[in-house]
Amino acid sequence: MEVSQTFFNELEKKLKNAPDSLNGYYKTFNNCREQGLMLTIYNDNDNEILVWACESRNSDNIMVITADRNCSDINDMFNDVAWQSAKYFKCGDYDSAVNYAFNVIKKQFKNDFPEISNTKFEMYKSLSDIQRIEADAKQLDYEDYKDLANFEDVNEGYFCDLIIMDGKLGLRYSKYCDECHDEFDNLIFEEWHPDLTSSTTLMLGMQNKLKDFVDKEIDYEVNIGI
Repeated sequence: MEVSQTFFNELEKKLKNAPDSLNGYYKTFNNCREQGLMLTIYNDNDNEILVWACESRNSDNIMVITADRNCSDINDMFNDVAWQSAKYFKCGDYDSAVNYAFNVIKKQFKNDFPEISNTKFEMYKSLSDIQRIEADAKQLDYEDYKDLANFEDVNEGYFCDLIIMDGKLGLRYSKYCDECHDEFDNLIFEEWHPDLTSSTTLMLGMQNKLKDFVDKEIDYEVNIGI
């Protein structure tokens, strides 16, 4: 029960500025293997999502399940379909577990959460230098110029760097591992030829590419068993 309580305490901090259109209530669950709290969140349009959180039955990992009402029985337990979609996080890694659940909730109630943009853009080379580097990309590599430009979505914790990799110009997508944005993981590299008409067109291009990537990542991570 302690794991579940700690998880939902942290999730409530994330939801403290949630819109008034969202409501919720807790119930307890216990199936002799897992026990904890289940949070039901719903809005004025009868949109609803259920969140279970507890310690995993086979380890001390945090287990988080998100699903709709069809995946819950009369005792407020998740069914096998929902259990198979469970996400697991290392013991004590409440930040990752809560961020996952929060992203699910925002996705489920996307019309209730206003988009508040918090982004950063920085160029490390002049536009003319980037144009020249793109023309010579086949003879260059990352070590020659490192990052050319950077675009960061502060809210989602993702960013992309315009770089040369294996003789190709493109974007390297990365994700921060902590809320302080001190550590990050490089994810994938994608070849890309930006519009270098101006710094604005470059920024908008990187912004759109990063947004598409983040949307796909969240869709991939969010398996709510519906």
